[in-house]
Amino acid sequence: MPSSVGAYAGLNGPFVIAQCPDHRLAGYLDNQVQGQVVSDVDDLAAIMAAWENVRGEALSHWQSVDLIMEVAETWN
Repeated sequence: MPSSVGAYAGLNGPFVIAQCPDHRLAGYLDNQVQGQVVSDVDDLAAIMAAWENVRGEALSHWQSVDLIMEVAETWN
């Protein structure tokens, strides 16, 4: 994520969206105390919206590679 983005939906904590073999979606939210499995339709919609927000703000694959290389060059 470029630092110029500032605050964005992904800062609320890590999450995973999984599609089950029967095509149902499930979410997993993680924090310092415990993880939470989410299957409520409204909660999943909120997680999916957060994911789309993160994707919209993120650097492209090649921009990410360039940034990683640039930062790595500053390490001694």
